[in-house]
Amino acid sequence: MILSITLNAAVDHILFINGLKPHDTNRVQTMQTDAGGKGINLSRIAVELGAKSIATGFLGGGPGAFIKHVLDCQGVEHDFIETAEETRTNLNVESGDGPPTTFNAKGHHVTESEWSQLLEKVQPLLVQADWVAMGGSLPPGVPTDAFRTLGRLAKEHNCKVMLDADGEPMQLGLECVPDLIKPNVREAERLLNRELVDKEDAICEAAKELQAQLKNGGSHDPVVIISRGKKGAILADELGILIGEGIEVQSASTIGSGDSMLGGYLYALETRLSREEALQYGLAAGAATAITDGTEIGRKPVILDLLARAVVRRM
Repeated sequence: MILSITLNAAVDHILFINGLKPHDTNRVQTMQTDAGGKGINLSRIAVELGAKSIATGFLGGGPGAFIKHVLDCQGVEHDFIETAEETRTNLNVESGDGPPTTFNAKGHHVTESEWSQLLEKVQPLLVQADWVAMGGSLPPGVPTDAFRTLGRLAKEHNCKVMLDADGEPMQLGLECVPDLIKPNVREAERLLNRELVDKEDAICEAAKELQAQLKNGGSHDPVVIISRGKKGAILADELGILIGEGIEVQSASTIGSGDSMLGGYLYALETRLSREEALQYGLAAGAATAITDGTEIGRKPVILDLLARAVVRRM
């Protein structure tokens, strides 16, 4: 079972317009609304493909109820802490001339009592879990070392830990020695404290360096995946490097694609497939979400169709 922990979930509104005109009136062609959050999207993809996943974290108010409704409709089990303040709402503008323009709220305040309740709630869930997937931003009130605390709890229950975050929460989270991390190129630059040229050789070296850091920190056979958007992804493990080539698709929106890649990857590992096959599933799931409109996730028939086009090679 995959347990996802989303501490700063969101309801995502996406507006489609024909070119963004700052300081002027923009006519919205269509608008879509969906549940958002790294762990939530990951669980949705994993369940869509057939894995068992439970989503937990914090939800509150009307937006929180909407997210639960989306999860219920897609058959995703969930067990969230209900917060006094309501879950945030994010706004994404797809203007058709580049990546989306995003406006992300910082999130609702989480009380010390609500944080303590979550730590209590996750422990019986950890007994059932093979993987614990956590990441994203932290809402106000949650300790900066939240991922470190949750990761250590997971390790005490012999769970494998996946971490996908940024900044200080990521740096502190690495102290729990996760089994898998998935930075994008910019996040990898911040982890290594140097600029990277987004070329295959440079990203391979960065992935190997991050993998060695996790290994030296005590992780057994850690894996690093650096996502590269439409260029695919590069995976570093004990055996070396896997190059996952980008699948050529007509992208409608990249929102949730990275989370979908992790959902596909962990689904494949849960079904005892190899890392090569898991990365193929990840690439296909990410591409499937990219070609959906707005914040919607990829669906199983599309993922399986794209799977045949997912090329992974071992260096």
